[in-house]
Amino acid sequence: MPAHGAPLGPLWRLKRRVRVVYFDHADAGREQRGFRWGEASRVEPQADGEWIARARVVVPPNSLHALYGHGVIDALNRLPIAFGPIAPGREAVLRPGALSEAARLLYEADRKTYGGSFEFVVDEDPERAVVYRIAIDNREYQRTLSRLQYLVVLAGREGHALRLRL
Repeated sequence: MPAHGAPLGPLWRLKRRVRVVYFDHADAGREQRGFRWGEASRVEPQADGEWIARARVVVPPNSLHALYGHGVIDALNRLPIAFGPIAPGREAVLRPGALSEAARLLYEADRKTYGGSFEFVVDEDPERAVVYRIAIDNREYQRTLSRLQYLVVLAGREGHALRLRL
């Protein structure tokens, strides 16, 4: 899979026609091939090493791919991680001490959305000669960022960690 926003990979060197599939915002509640959902939760560490989830935010495909495309995930991965990294299909946990910086990164991401329009390549399927793209719905992305900001700030205040599956 190419990095979000990266130049297209081997598909564009194919001699055959490449089909581009866009995320269908009108049908955003349905799972669509090539586009992923994610989630974040405030977690409390227990004495036995387990974690108890206290709150959860669902991250729709539009917001998840915007977080990757705008470099927010890369920036979060540079923070102190209890386990990780944050990557597709994996779980990661940010330490409580990293959450004030995580909140700052999310606020900064929100400021970057105003007045722009963004589109990212999210996946390629060379076997089928298909490229999956998403045109970001900034309003939906801003709502998700707001929910994530609240979750991160609340977790930080309570000394909890942040579990991410993005």
